[in-house]
Amino acid sequence: MQRLKSADLYRRAENHIPGGVHSNTRARAPHPIYFERAEGAYLYDVDSNRYLDFVLGNGAIILGHGHPKVQSAVRAVLTAGITTGSETRLGVEAAELLLQQVPTAEMVRFANSGTEAVMHALELARSATGRTRVAKVEGAYHGWDSQMYVSAWPDLQQAGPPDAPQPVLTHSGADAETSRRTLVLPFNDIAATRRLIEEHKDELAAVIIEPVMMDIGFIEATPGYIAELRALTARHGIVLVFDELLTGFRVAPGGAQEYYDVTPDLSTFGKAIANGYQVAAVAGRREIMEQARPGGPCAWVGTFNGHAVSMAAMVATLREFESGEVWRQLQERTSYLEQQFSLRAAERSIEAVLRGRGGNFHWYFTGRPVQDYRTAAQSSADLYGTFAATAIEHGLWLAPGTLSHHSLTIAHEQEHLDAFVACL
Repeated sequence: MQRLKSADLYRRAENHIPGGVHSNTRARAPHPIYFERAEGAYLYDVDSNRYLDFVLGNGAIILGHGHPKVQSAVRAVLTAGITTGSETRLGVEAAELLLQQVPTAEMVRFANSGTEAVMHALELARSATGRTRVAKVEGAYHGWDSQMYVSAWPDLQQAGPPDAPQPVLTHSGADAETSRRTLVLPFNDIAATRRLIEEHKDELAAVIIEPVMMDIGFIEATPGYIAELRALTARHGIVLVFDELLTGFRVAPGGAQEYYDVTPDLSTFGKAIANGYQVAAVAGRREIMEQARPGGPCAWVGTFNGHAVSMAAMVATLREFESGEVWRQLQERTSYLEQQFSLRAAERSIEAVLRGRGGNFHWYFTGRPVQDYRTAAQSSADLYGTFAATAIEHGLWLAPGTLSHHSLTIAHEQEHLDAFVACL
């Protein structure tokens, strides 16, 4: 594929934009690719190359690019002229629809990004408990705030023993003192997790977990791990937060809390709830959410919260979820990918496995079981890189990082799934 216009845009961009991109995850060698439009399962770059999209805004697109009902709802709001700084009927409808979809939550409030939502959830937890420290799982990404951007894809030479992970600063701009106060837990190690929480129970305001680790691919919790977290946190008055920004409406119609049959105190949602439009949410127990009521002890402000365009997209998207057909189709297609990828790898004597559910998936080039960050890190970066590079040159848009995650939409047809498998 020729990408001359992308190369030219990069030369222009790097004079004004660090690295030529507005998010570091969009950087690629030898230069970023710049896109012009999208439709259904496809992206089109400025050189008119077409790509079958399996990145989908890091999982934010669930109905396909430019879904007609979502676009129609957005156009109606644009015609009305209202955008931001005001409450709207759509904001109420969006809240009602989300709580219908996630019946374990009692109240909800909107923000603009996953990072914001996580920050709000942790502030609510501190307000409700009077404690200050938080705990997270090693390898999990919960946004770029200093308290959470800790031990995300850490260097294992610095990470300490598996049963007592040490907080590893992810970048030099973090507040080191804040980052080092974050307690890091080993995913899927119930005994070590119990011991660490018990040791710090009087300091912890919250434990936050991605119930299926999707920012390093797709790693489910082992049976009992999530239930034990729920029991531990409830016993010690610690707020349990599910980061459902990726798992929400994908691992099950009601999110990971439905899948595991465990109710957290708070949850964060985003990505797929508005089919790519910018919105995130915090939902959960009424008494904790009420901490942020106007005049209450915990602040929650934001000019763009409940932005009318995003609310319109969210209402249209969530209405598509109501019948359960979207989830059923995504699950069916993901199962097919799992089966076909395994068969193809076995035929070629390649140690590789694809794991996924509900339209989110990833693959690991390793013969070892993948159950946490440390085992996922053993996946062959060379084999992944070869596969991804081959796929992109065949018109499949994949993430460049070995520990990434990929997605499907209901716009992905059988031929699209077969095109992905054929690249192995």
